[in-house]
Amino acid sequence: MKRITANEILELIRSLPDADDHIYFFNGHWNVTNEWLCGTFCGRGFSAKKIEVAAEMLIDYLYRHIGHDSMVGREVTASGFPDLKKVKEYCMNKKTLHAGVS
Repeated sequence: MKRITANEILELIRSLPDADDHIYFFNGHWNVTNEWLCGTFCGRGFSAKKIEVAAEMLIDYLYRHIGHDSMVGREVTASGFPDLKKVKEYCMNKKTLHAGVS
């Protein structure tokens, strides 16, 4: 499978609920977080002057965590990353599950 691109991951994040919480411009830098996949407890942000560079940093981080024995690694692996169709389905199912929790 070919490596995913910055534009592909940005497109995925933008297609999810609350995308503005995960891609935003602040103090002259673009910020892209992993919270859309890993949640806020394991959240991490990546910042750069160019949005594509911040997205590439996120992509590198996600690839490094495939199969990793950690909370982030379990989320990345369970999502099906780097198959972005599976990742989107995983994220949407998590959002639906949590929406029903009181």
